[in-house]
Amino acid sequence: MPTTPQNNAVGHPTPAERAAAREAARADSARIIGRYHAHEPVSRIADDYGVTADWLALRLVEWGVPRRSRHEAHALRRPAGYVFRGRMVRRTTAEVRDAQAQFSADRADVTARYLAGTSITTLAREYQVAPTWVTERLDDWDVPRRSQSAAAAARAGRDLPTT
Repeated sequence: MPTTPQNNAVGHPTPAERAAAREAARADSARIIGRYHAHEPVSRIADDYGVTADWLALRLVEWGVPRRSRHEAHALRRPAGYVFRGRMVRRTTAEVRDAQAQFSADRADVTARYLAGTSITTLAREYQVAPTWVTERLDDWDVPRRSQSAAAAARAGRDLPTT
């Protein structure tokens, strides 16, 4: 796989370097198409070949590769298991109640994890329940809620501030 072209003194590739990068990408079209079909972003592939994402997107069209829909491209940028945004499979009322019952059954573990810094959103994703429902349960269980600064510190992986 070609490396990114060397930059000139100003920090931009010369026209000859850009042309060489484009030729290398054209020569390796089968591998590029394979990476694209493996759901790798166009921008990452373009960076690896030293070409622009727009140029590479035009080549994919030229090579007859069907482009991803906006929804599919956006969904691929999200981490696996991301539950609450985008399109979610509808669950039955019984499935939701079962998830809520499992959350409530794990009350001691959930409370300990929240107090140790796990976010409400993370807990909601793991148990596949709504974050607002988790918030209501923590309030019902009289678990002290974090301040905004403590929540931000927990997200950043820093020690929680003392109040």
